[in-house]
Amino acid sequence: MRISRTFACVLLVAPMLGAQTLDDVFLRLDKAAPGFKSMTADIQRVVHTAVINDDSTESGTMKLRRQKAHETQMLIEFTVPDPKSIALVDATVSVYYPKIKTVQIYDVGDKRNLIDQFLLLGFGATSAELKQAYDITAAGSETIGGQATSHIQLTPKSKEVLTRLKKADLWLSDASGMPVRQKFLTSASGDYMVVTYSNVKHNPVLTDGALKLNYPKGVQIQHPQH
Repeated sequence: MRISRTFACVLLVAPMLGAQTLDDVFLRLDKAAPGFKSMTADIQRVVHTAVINDDSTESGTMKLRRQKAHETQMLIEFTVPDPKSIALVDATVSVYYPKIKTVQIYDVGDKRNLIDQFLLLGFGATSAELKQAYDITAAGSETIGGQATSHIQLTPKSKEVLTRLKKADLWLSDASGMPVRQKFLTSASGDYMVVTYSNVKHNPVLTDGALKLNYPKGVQIQHPQH
């Protein structure tokens, strides 16, 4: 499903945690979660297709606002190698392809819960929310982009989610408790997606307009089946 590829809208082998226990990680999550309202970041997304051993890489920016649980809005604007914008509002995902002057609009309906499973991974989620949705194990610690991080692995408890997400890896900043990197294993054959965040700004003011998908008049509007 194309939406899952977009959001699944989500790395390295690390030594075992020494003094860093799961309880330590959960404490940082629970300290960060109550104050989380919004974020902006530069992102890089790598999608690996196992059957042909191919990686495709995109980079751009992300804006996210979480006013309350399950009310997350997001705008991703990829600029390299090809421009593309993706917006999530309520139960609608919209994707704008400026080169072909086309907007594709998906009504995700009850699959919004599936998307929320991805958005839960570190952005304002408490340890209780994560433990309710995933079985969690400690996987190690490492430095990413100059930041010390704790690495945890998450396996979805929901059979529905498992059809789309086999396992997730999450690297949380030891300083902020926020994600620095996420990895989503999306198929049993080994397909995965890695998202890395940099230049993260916590709780900037994001208006509705800042999260709106902007495109010129006259573009083609499509409503693909999924």
